[in-house]
Amino acid sequence: MNTLQTYFVNVLGCKVNQYDAQQIEQLLERYGLKKAEQSDDGDIIVVHTCGVTAAAAQKSRQTIRKMQRNNPLAHVFVTGCAADIELTDVGQDPVFRVPAGADWIQRLDQQLNELAMPEKHEMENLETDTFTISRFGDHTRAFLKVQDGCDIGCSFCIIPQLRKEPRDKAIADAVREASALTEAGYREIVVTGVSVGLYGRGRGSSLAEMLRNLVNLPNIGRIRLSSLHPGELTDELLEVWSAHSNIMPHLHLSLQSGSDAVLHAMRRGYTAEEYYDAVLRARAALDNPAFTTDVIVGFPGETDTYFEESYAFCKKVGFSQMHVFTYSPRPKTMAAKMGHQINGAIAMERSEKLRELGETMALNYHRQFQGLEAEVLVERVKDGIGSGYTRHYIPAEFACSEDQQNAVLPVRVAETTSTGISGVISL
Repeated sequence: MNTLQTYFVNVLGCKVNQYDAQQIEQLLERYGLKKAEQSDDGDIIVVHTCGVTAAAAQKSRQTIRKMQRNNPLAHVFVTGCAADIELTDVGQDPVFRVPAGADWIQRLDQQLNELAMPEKHEMENLETDTFTISRFGDHTRAFLKVQDGCDIGCSFCIIPQLRKEPRDKAIADAVREASALTEAGYREIVVTGVSVGLYGRGRGSSLAEMLRNLVNLPNIGRIRLSSLHPGELTDELLEVWSAHSNIMPHLHLSLQSGSDAVLHAMRRGYTAEEYYDAVLRARAALDNPAFTTDVIVGFPGETDTYFEESYAFCKKVGFSQMHVFTYSPRPKTMAAKMGHQINGAIAMERSEKLRELGETMALNYHRQFQGLEAEVLVERVKDGIGSGYTRHYIPAEFACSEDQQNAVLPVRVAETTSTGISGVISL
């Protein structure tokens, strides 16, 4: 058997999966493998799957088949949320499978050890939640996963079954990792997790305490938080947030519905009024924060009246960006077994109406910055045009030179649309 030399990682899904993929790459490189430019050149191919929806699992299956078809000699590993054969059975030659869970890195390492690697090794104390990364590809923003797993138990969600129970990264490990990423030149750290607001619940700590340890690291740049549950927006967290200007004034606060009846059926654990209270507290504490959110339309039992309640509530909040999803049943969830499933045409019509509202709200939020100066982290430069995000997570474009990539620049806002802003550098 020839010694394996190269690898290729194909990652699907969320920020947590993007982080996991970096762990996979750095594990493979400890074995002496080199990253291939394309999947056809990989001796080992890892497909890091997503299973949050039936469509995501289907895309994962298609990707596995494509990798096997295009490179039949490669060893194909399937990892991530949809790694279980029940979710991604491709009906072809068996592949190496490492489903998500607390010890998935160890199990991947064990399977790799059985192959002919250029550098055989035994890694001591290799644990998924303490295996830190020191780079994040070619990005200017790096994700820092501090939490995994979830037990909230929303009726439409299968992730608790796939990612298992909540668990945390120790603050010392997170600080060490953030320091390494900062030293490597990343100007923004996105603190993320499957349910990042649950951080510290099992260890007598909190997300606020985590942030207190990150904000004053030498040369630390921007810090941004990923998705929060409204109940996780504590006074302690807002106090830390408001005291440090390098924590960005942007909250992804998942809503899912603005109707109390639908929220109850979803088992979200809050009412629309409680959600709005979280919004008001954040607005009182932070600098005109941007609220982005997810909304599911056409959930089982969503009547015309319930939808109108949700629509009116979204309008009341005034989100800067809404991700609108048309509900589709996810096998093995409570919602999939519920009665009163919504007609697809009706759900699509409602989704379109809510998306139009989302565009209007985004434009209204962006217009507040017309003529003002916004700080933008330049993430890429192509054909003389730089692009990146403002502190408030608004996409921005402006004339820029390549040597300004990865810099935080002041941009005078000249034009606003529902999709972002454009302007000129005002140095």
